Amino acid sequence: MTSKLSRVALACCGTLLLATSTGCGSDEWPQGKKVRISVKADQPGTGYQEGKYGARTGFDIDIAGVAAEALGKEPDFSNVASDKRDVAIGEGDADLVVATFSINDDRLSGKYGPAVDFVGPYAKTSSSILVREEDYSDVQKTDDLEGKKVCTWPGTTSGVVASENLPTHESIEGTDAGDCVNKLNQGYVDAVFTDALLLHGFTKMYPNLQVVDLDSGNFQYYGIALPKGHRDVCEKIKTELKKYVGSHDWAQAFRESLPGDPVTYQPAPGDIDKYSCRDEVGR
Repeated sequence: MTSKLSRVALACCGTLLLATSTGCGSDEWPQGKKVRISVKADQPGTGYQEGKYGARTGFDIDIAGVAAEALGKEPDFSNVASDKRDVAIGEGDADLVVATFSINDDRLSGKYGPAVDFVGPYAKTSSSILVREEDYSDVQKTDDLEGKKVCTWPGTTSGVVASENLPTHESIEGTDAGDCVNKLNQGYVDAVFTDALLLHGFTKMYPNLQVVDLDSGNFQYYGIALPKGHRDVCEKIKTELKKYVGSHDWAQAFRESLPGDPVTYQPAPGDIDKYSCRDEVGR
C-alpha cells in the first residue's frame, strides 16, 4: 500500500513539474521567449524598414529593445499603420506597440478604439510643419498655411490639432506619414503637419525638405502601449525605461537616429511617473 501511494505521489509531482516546465497554467505574460512588438516601417529616424526584409532602424526600434530586455524576451517585430495601433493591441495582434504613439486620456479610456495602457514617455515633441526647401522662406508660421494644401493622416492627434489651430486650408489625408511626405515631394501638397520629432527624421532621408519648428508649448508624449490588465508588466518596463531615459545611452540612441539636440525631446523622470501604468494621465 505504501509503495503504491508513493508511486501515485511521484506521478503527480512529475505531472506538475511537466506542466510548470511547459508553461501550462503560467501567469506569465506574454508567454514564450518572444514579445510581439508593432512598429512603424515608413518613418525614417523613428521606425523604418528598407523593403520587406530589410533591417529595422530608428529611435522607436531602440526603445522597443529596451522594453523587450526589461521582460527578458526577444523582440518579434511587425508593421503597424497609425490608425491601427490601438487595434493591434485590442485584437491581440501585438503585445506592445512602439510607434510614435502619443499618450492621452482618450487612448487610455478607449474613447475611439480599444483602451490601452502606456509606459512612458520615452520622448516628447511639439508640432511642426514640413515643406519643400524652395518654400521654406514663405512658410515660417501656421498663418502662412492659409489656403495651402496640408497633409495629415488618420489615427493621429495631428489631424485634430491641425483642424483646431491652423488657418483655413485644404486638408489632404494621406494613408500614413510616408504617404504624406511622398505627396509633398511630388508636389501634390504644400506642407505636412505633425510632430516635430517625426518630421525631422524625414529630413535625414530627404535633404530637399525642411522643418519649420513651431514654439507652441503644447507637447505630445510618446509611450509604449500594451493591453490593459498587465500592470505588473507595465511597472517592470517603467522601471527600466526610467533608467534608460536618464542615461547617456538614451541620448546616444537619439543622436544616431535623429538630428537636433536630444535635450529638446527628453522627458523628465517625473513625466514617466505621471503618464505610465494608469487609467488617466496624472494631474
